[in-house]
Amino acid sequence: MKKQLLLPALLLLAACATPKVAINPRADFSGIKRVAVISFNGPRGDLAADLMTQSLLERGADVIERQHLSAVMSEQSLTSSSSFDPATAKQIGKLLGVDALFVGTVAESTPQSSYIVNQSDNPRNTTITPVGSGTLYSEGSVMGMPNSQLLSTTANVSLLSRMVDVQTGSIMWSASMNYEGFDVSSAMSGITDAFIRSLSPIWPGLYKPK
Repeated sequence: MKKQLLLPALLLLAACATPKVAINPRADFSGIKRVAVISFNGPRGDLAADLMTQSLLERGADVIERQHLSAVMSEQSLTSSSSFDPATAKQIGKLLGVDALFVGTVAESTPQSSYIVNQSDNPRNTTITPVGSGTLYSEGSVMGMPNSQLLSTTANVSLLSRMVDVQTGSIMWSASMNYEGFDVSSAMSGITDAFIRSLSPIWPGLYKPK
């Protein structure tokens, strides 16, 4: 029952969650027609970049294929977002034919986990396993194991991303957000969707929601 109640709660959280955003007041978003998403630094950075690409496409952005991007990155001996400086950003922008790059970092990625807690009439004999940082909820008792309970945690992800003007190397937009989901993929997707929603009012290259 508690797990059933958790789903609507997480969906409500997804609707209300907003990232921490900073916008360069001198940035000209009207000039950004085509973009590329570089693999994020940190664990599962490729997944984060793929989900960022999907979120951009869902809002109508013109995004280059990441396989083409990977080929260019390999030719230039670049492996991650940390490889970029203003000169390199401009060079990659010319090679890819893009106006801006999205780079980022997976600051935290804790997967969903489950634990069995063995309980006893004597509290001193109860075995409790540490459960990480996700929200804890109960899935009920374990069949065939008296005095035991199955507990689970949600996945927890923290992402940071920046939109970089390839002509100047200046950061146009920056955002960070921590989010919980049933797994790492859904948590990351919740963050990247929120990132692109924050860009929608200021970037003409995106479709505006009706």
